[in-house]
Amino acid sequence: MRREKHQILAAIAAAALALPALALAQDARGYFGVSIGPSKAKRWCGSELPPGAALAACDPRGKGWKMFAGYRINRFFGFEGSFIDFDKYSLTATSGAESTTVSARATAFGAAAVGFIPLGQLEVFGKAGISKVKAQSREASLSGTTFKLGRNDNEAHVGLGLNYRLTREWDVRAEFERIRDSRIDFFSLGIQYRY
Repeated sequence: MRREKHQILAAIAAAALALPALALAQDARGYFGVSIGPSKAKRWCGSELPPGAALAACDPRGKGWKMFAGYRINRFFGFEGSFIDFDKYSLTATSGAESTTVSARATAFGAAAVGFIPLGQLEVFGKAGISKVKAQSREASLSGTTFKLGRNDNEAHVGLGLNYRLTREWDVRAEFERIRDSRIDFFSLGIQYRY
């Protein structure tokens, strides 16, 4: 009888320990979504121009959009991939009587680890990863000098955001992201679907 009690208590203890793990496993699922918002390429207007050239005009702001998809290992951790189109940036440089306008469309393919803090219907999340950034102009010529502006490289990519759960499947998502070396900032608002 005493042995049976110990077996029952052991079974109850094992079940109590397994329930949180099962609850976390049930929350593990995929998601995908889209978002839009303003972007700003802070380093674009500070691009290194050819010797003797001066900056005449520049606007580092754009209107970007993003597609993303991810998978949550549990309620607190996951992984996410994304494609971001930050928009097209242009600048005009002059040298003597000559001038030229240079433009580049900035895009990024990224992969990141994501941490979540659930707060009821609201969730705070942060992410860190790497993105393949393409924000380089075609060759331009000014006073006989050929040059390119921007970058085409792998860079650190970080973000911080909020999810608000509308229904079991749909969330509203707001997020601030930065591509570190290029100093491209992107604030976006969108929707995501959980499956």
